[in-house]
Amino acid sequence: MARRRLSDTSHPDTKLDDQYWLRFGDLPQPPMRDKIIFLTAEEVATVGPAEFNVASVCDRLGVTHPMVNHYFRGRDNLLAETAYVVYQRYIDSLWKAVRQAPPEPRARLRAWMSQQITGTDELGGWGGILNYPASSVHISGLLEERYGEDIRGLFETNIIRLGVLVEDVRRELTTSLDQIDVAALRAQFLADPQIMARAATVAWSTLGVAVWNAGQHLASSKIEELQANKEALIEAHIDRMIATILI
Repeated sequence: MARRRLSDTSHPDTKLDDQYWLRFGDLPQPPMRDKIIFLTAEEVATVGPAEFNVASVCDRLGVTHPMVNHYFRGRDNLLAETAYVVYQRYIDSLWKAVRQAPPEPRARLRAWMSQQITGTDELGGWGGILNYPASSVHISGLLEERYGEDIRGLFETNIIRLGVLVEDVRRELTTSLDQIDVAALRAQFLADPQIMARAATVAWSTLGVAVWNAGQHLASSKIEELQANKEALIEAHIDRMIATILI
């Protein structure tokens, strides 16, 4: 699993041409407001929210620094909105990976788990805000105030769909993602502690590996033998998690 951060192309010398912006969507030249969000996403992934300086984004785009206040009413609001955009893109990446996987239940679940590990690595500095909100209390507070309901909706959709993937493995089925009615399944999901527990176990276990892989765990990052075998250990962990679903 090659380590790639959102910020691979965020170096100040990177040319902000059409190809660069097409990495984020269908517009070769998105509106300036979106450009500020996209560059903020990449720079925070590199340096984290505490070290992020809006001047860097404005200078790269060739706009005056007050433009951040004009569009977002300040740095913290920009970070909160960008965190929401980053989370949306992160969730979307999970299900894009599932759609691209072979139409076989274990392959689709493996794709989801692998993408969570890769996607968490790509989050870089956003991981603190999204996974450890106490590390950026003010930003997390704004994120909750403005986008909390939407974020919970994304989370519920993600975990209920994951529950379907897990049950598909148990029943050797391949349910079309387009046929998953999240609203209809929500009550069933919450009423069945076994389905909920299996989905939670897969999600939590995968997130643990994802955070370890992305964060370069202080106690283990310098152990050469562990790092040399990291990819094999991650693959073995995914294999074991899928095997436990059938127990």
